[in-house]
Amino acid sequence: MSLLLASALSLALLFLPAMRGGEISAAGHGLLSPLMLLICAGFVHGVGLRPRHALGRAALHPAWLWPAMLGMAALWAARF
Repeated sequence: MSLLLASALSLALLFLPAMRGGEISAAGHGLLSPLMLLICAGFVHGVGLRPRHALGRAALHPAWLWPAMLGMAALWAARF
C-alpha cells in the first residue's frame, strides 16, 4: 500500500504542475520539501525496508506515514 500511495503521489507531482500551467508559489514550494520527504519514506517502506532501530521503525510506520503523506499532499494542493 505504501508503494502504491507513494507512486500515485509522485505521479501527481509530476503531472499536476504541467496540467495547471502555472508557476509554483513560494508557499507551495515551501511545502514541497516535506511532501517529497514523506513520499521518499513511503517508497522506502513500500519496498520492504524494516529498520532495526525503534526510531526508524516508528518513522516508517504506516499508521502515521499514510495520513501524513495524504495530509501534506492535500495541504500542498490547496496552497498551489
